[in-house]
Amino acid sequence: MRATIVIPSYWSRMSTLPFDKDDVVYDHPTPLDMSGTLERALESIKILKNRDFNVVVLACATARDIQPMVQEKVENMVLGFKDHFPIAVVSHAFEGRMRERLGESDAAAAGADPDVISLTGYSNIRNMCLVVTELLRSEVAVLFDDDEVYEDPEYLDKIFENVGTERDGRFVGALAGYYQRPDGSYLLPPPEEWYMSEWPMIRSMNEAFRIIGEEPRLKPTPWVFGGNMIIHRDVYRKISFDPHVRRGEDIDFLTNCKFFDIDFLLDRELAIKHLPPKTHVPAWALFRENIYRFVYAREKLRRQVPVEGLRHVDVRELDPYPGSCMRDDLEDLIFRTCTLMGFFYLSQRADARPVELGFQETMNNVHIARYVAPPEHDPFLWYLEFREKWEKTMGFLSGDEVLAREMAERL
Repeated sequence: MRATIVIPSYWSRMSTLPFDKDDVVYDHPTPLDMSGTLERALESIKILKNRDFNVVVLACATARDIQPMVQEKVENMVLGFKDHFPIAVVSHAFEGRMRERLGESDAAAAGADPDVISLTGYSNIRNMCLVVTELLRSEVAVLFDDDEVYEDPEYLDKIFENVGTERDGRFVGALAGYYQRPDGSYLLPPPEEWYMSEWPMIRSMNEAFRIIGEEPRLKPTPWVFGGNMIIHRDVYRKISFDPHVRRGEDIDFLTNCKFFDIDFLLDRELAIKHLPPKTHVPAWALFRENIYRFVYAREKLRRQVPVEGLRHVDVRELDPYPGSCMRDDLEDLIFRTCTLMGFFYLSQRADARPVELGFQETMNNVHIARYVAPPEHDPFLWYLEFREKWEKTMGFLSGDEVLAREMAERL
């Protein structure tokens, strides 16, 4: 069995430039004039004892005009690791090459769709993790983020021990690991910002994380971390991430798997140290992404209809997290949080332009939650249609030696 460890690496404009609200929002992209955390993550891969893997770094830019600079920077950063393990960089340029290939006649005849390929947005980037794993002919996609480090030399051995096997008569196709904080704990501290006191996310996450300390080693989980998830080929060829999901794509993928009666199993021995840098994204912008996330996720569950071969997923299966953020009181939780956040901005220097903008955008979040975030399309049926395109595209890629050869040459 072979694994591909895929590492999305997010890059933004120079740190001297102000936040641009038209750029893609990621939690903590690295400014181009900084070194970031990627090299630290790659260094940690050296400790893995099992060497049956290759590595792909996805060079993701927050804006189109900096894409060439991001590609060059990341390619230079990985050079020092090529003597230690096979490693390749996939950038926006290769994304374009993939789309070009999928638009050719033989690909179109097989039902492949170039529109399933994108390197912009969390969900599309996670889908690219699966695509490059397929092109490298690996049975297992190991999703890892550049703000994490491996500390367990047996990590891959523990994956290979279970993924692809059967447990209690069911195929083990998706494993979830967990994050350790810098101090080694896996529980989150209360929010430092007083204006987040009404938002239940951290409280319900800690309640959900209790299963980490409980036996048995493998058990179904309502949550999964995008930077510590393992997906077998039999699953990633069939199930995709939903491109309409702006963040929280990991748990949405878990829900998509549940539609097809595939459960993620938490492996309480699969720990990764999570060392995220401080974000430079304004609070109102980060919270807006959560608004879109949970409004959409709730609507996808609400719109379920009977479909042959699929099962109905109840929100209670996602309790305590993320289910607590997907109930009927979601808009009230958002309103209370935005009210507090608005008071926070008003308490700052009144003559500061960022303060004025922060207050206005925070108040706009209330409007967005009620009138903009609810999708105009049916997210459940849309995803099923997209998933059919995905399965056909992955079916074509599984036998396409053109892109497979080009991908292998990048190692």
